[in-house]
Amino acid sequence: MPRKSKPPPPPPPPKPASLVSRSSGLHPAIQQTLGKRGLCWPWDQPGTHFALFEPYLAPSQSPPPSSSSSSTLPGKISWLFNWELWQPDSLPQTLEWVPCIRTSSHIKDIDPFLLDIITKSTAQSRVVPSALLGFNEPEIPSQANLDVETASVLWKDVVVPAKSKFGLRLGSPGMSSDMGRSKPWLDSFLAMTQSSEDPKGGIDFLVLHWYGFRFVDLRQFLEDMHQTYGLPVWLNEFACSKMGEGETTVDEVCGFLREALPWLDACPWIEKYAYFGHKDVGEWVGRASNFLEMADDSDSDWRLTRVAKIYCEY
Repeated sequence: MPRKSKPPPPPPPPKPASLVSRSSGLHPAIQQTLGKRGLCWPWDQPGTHFALFEPYLAPSQSPPPSSSSSSTLPGKISWLFNWELWQPDSLPQTLEWVPCIRTSSHIKDIDPFLLDIITKSTAQSRVVPSALLGFNEPEIPSQANLDVETASVLWKDVVVPAKSKFGLRLGSPGMSSDMGRSKPWLDSFLAMTQSSEDPKGGIDFLVLHWYGFRFVDLRQFLEDMHQTYGLPVWLNEFACSKMGEGETTVDEVCGFLREALPWLDACPWIEKYAYFGHKDVGEWVGRASNFLEMADDSDSDWRLTRVAKIYCEY
């Protein structure tokens, strides 16, 4: 996740008093894994904003707003994550939310929160999470900031058992595109967690983040990582960004998406992806990537930007 001067998320909501970690053998009854395209949903984004994306959710009961490129296509947005183990408010019933172990402080919450979410989702005929995401950028001091030794112990003792207990696929720790830090960290982590019985250390797919200006560089990064580790990829954060070295324009972001989206959709080993666009992505990413803009000066009437519509429709 980009470095931003934003307040930290609030503590997760309290667990139900009756909730205990006795979920052995529990498996989701209802799952949705169709579709690659998803949303990054920050903890402080209001649930009311889901209404703006409703026409683009998959499966959609009605076509998206009139568009020359997609007016006859079903909704393409099928999943969402918020870097947390708790669901965002007002989550649409057909949208798959994927939990994430943001930092080591959330380790104690994995079992009780997953049990609660899976139980409630099944009872309410909601989409049940099919995967669990590892620590968020553990190699970055301003993010999960975990040394490999600590992360590997938590992974083997808590995370992999939770994967098995709840019948989930497991994503690697989310690695940044700063290869000087992320690749050595991931190599050491895999060396400490893999075994002859489990050569991938319980990991079913790589979770990757990328920020840059050219699609060709994004593609090269993804191909290199896939070739190196031999795992399918979830590109959970990406954006057309000059990373604080100047501003991108809306036209540049739209052009980037028109190149990237068809390739991501067609690439067989890219399983999921989510563009880093929401209410305010900040200066480091560049606000040309914002998905929302105010329709007036009231701060209560929001609409999708041109970038958001291309992401949802193209």
